[in-house]
Amino acid sequence: MKEPDGLKKVLLIDHIEGQCRCIIGFKDGDAREAYMCGEPVYQRRGKKLSSWCVYHYGQMHTTAQESKERDQSAEIPQAISIVRNP
Repeated sequence: MKEPDGLKKVLLIDHIEGQCRCIIGFKDGDAREAYMCGEPVYQRRGKKLSSWCVYHYGQMHTTAQESKERDQSAEIPQAISIVRNP
């Protein structure tokens, strides 16, 4: 799965259905003018269109899976008692 090269990026106001909605940057640093990826979206057989291209869809699910695994394997910190002498 190769990262998109950014050649198809589109401004949010120019975005059309079927283009990846992942925000990849901002025009002149202005948060009101977001650039979207613009690559064709991922579609699984028998499912409705995704909002992301294959690359960003994979990233989203990989990150979520890693986070879930990390949460399950993390040790629960134990409370430590602190005794202070006056």
